[in-house]
Amino acid sequence: MSESISAFDIAASGMAAQRTQMDVIAANLANADVRRSDGTPYRPQTAVFESTSAPDSSASFADALEVASGDSFEQISFDDTTAPAGVRFAGLVEHPDEPADPISQMIALVSTGRAYDADVSALQAAKQMDVEAIDIGQG
Repeated sequence: MSESISAFDIAASGMAAQRTQMDVIAANLANADVRRSDGTPYRPQTAVFESTSAPDSSASFADALEVASGDSFEQISFDDTTAPAGVRFAGLVEHPDEPADPISQMIALVSTGRAYDADVSALQAAKQMDVEAIDIGQG
């Protein structure tokens, strides 16, 4: 890989991914009792991410996901040149056969919060290593 992958970039992209997932879970919880205009219940969604540090190929993970999931995949556009190393948002997957269950969504929220905390810890560790490297260089 020609560019240097920074621990800061990886931790930041992980934090952004977990924040996106928390936003999706919040929407699932807010809409748990909502019925669509056709009378069907709201169906929960899950954010799907792909690696930004994977080698370039003609078929991306987003393309494979779209083929595998059919019409329930909403792909958004993003600029590959500005994505930091780590992960990026690929789209949303709707769960067609299961209603929005508040208990499972709260469990997912707790899990996502813990993953976010782990990314914060990784960011703090990278910062501490940089500080100690500067101290060694000055000594």
